[in-house]
Amino acid sequence: MATVRSYLQWSIVVVNIFCIIFGIIGVIESALELQKYNYGSLDYTEKIVQIIMGVALVVSGFIGCGGSLNGSLKLLSLYIFILLMLMIGHVWKLWRYDESRVRNTIEVMITYTWIEELVERGKMNPLQYNYHCCGKRGYSDYTTLNLKIPDSCYRLEKNNKKAFYPYGEGCLSAVSSAYLDIYRAEKWFHVSLIGIEVSIESKEEI
Repeated sequence: MATVRSYLQWSIVVVNIFCIIFGIIGVIESALELQKYNYGSLDYTEKIVQIIMGVALVVSGFIGCGGSLNGSLKLLSLYIFILLMLMIGHVWKLWRYDESRVRNTIEVMITYTWIEELVERGKMNPLQYNYHCCGKRGYSDYTTLNLKIPDSCYRLEKNNKKAFYPYGEGCLSAVSSAYLDIYRAEKWFHVSLIGIEVSIESKEEI
């Protein structure tokens, strides 16, 4: 019986170490993504919630390790309470999962940046450099307006020479794909954490 209890004790510690790692990764990822959204928007609020959940996950990991190693009922009770709150947070995130909202947010952002580009050249450069795209829907957005295609629309080849043809994909498509890939990964991240937290809860009950 003591061997089984020791196994459960250390398995909880190992799982909590992974939770701490996941929590830190989640906080860093959310903090980086936070800069991409407008203050006060729904997406901005969701990122703030994710940061709080990530911090809570890290704290719960330390509490869980301490409670499991010391056998403290107070720490374990606090740990279980935090896990339940985190599970509610994960369910809330999954309930609010909406790819169409993300697409609309990105379209507004890209459209606004493109309008700025027409007023002051260079506003699209960060997007075009980072996402290897050109214009809002393609490089023809420049050519149809008799505007010079900026260097940010070209891939740099050997010896820092720019490619002959600009990127074929527009920034609306490229940025949408990049954001949605992250958004989908976050969904499975929350699903995985629910599974981990449920398994920890079941072990604690044993």
